Amino acid sequence: MQDRPSFKRLLVPLDGSKLGEASLPYVEELATIAQAEVILLQVVRPQYDIALAESYSSHLDQISKEYLAHASAAANEYLASVKESLTKRGITTHTVVELGSPAERIISCAREKHADLIVLSIHEHQGIGQRLLGSVTYKLLHYADRPVFLVTSSAKSTTHPEI
Repeated sequence: MQDRPSFKRLLVPLDGSKLGEASLPYVEELATIAQAEVILLQVVRPQYDIALAESYSSHLDQISKEYLAHASAAANEYLASVKESLTKRGITTHTVVELGSPAERIISCAREKHADLIVLSIHEHQGIGQRLLGSVTYKLLHYADRPVFLVTSSAKSTTHPEI
């Protein structure tokens, strides 16, 4: 009989949306059962069109810096509220805000924080009669060097509706 995997650190990328929070009830259950730490991550994407043009104007450079500062502060505030909810349930939780490409930063953070599992909510994209994965999910499934647990945004939780 094969041993069950032991997950001691769960990396949970969140995008700040309610649909993106579909994984949280599963995260809570996994963390409680495995007595695992939870690392909440939000990746702030730079505005690349402004970043490309900022070398031509110091005004655009200032706008880019202000955007990153505001977006990072909002991400920290959001993650703090999710952390508070999990901490109240006895789950050790940490938060991380990264700047850059979401897929690359998620994979990098998983390595740096020694996460055993990446738990991700996915949005369902309707194609011609099929579900298509978003680009971040596609990259994680193909390039992550650890397991990825996907929860569809349509998943319903009756046990913890307040998360």
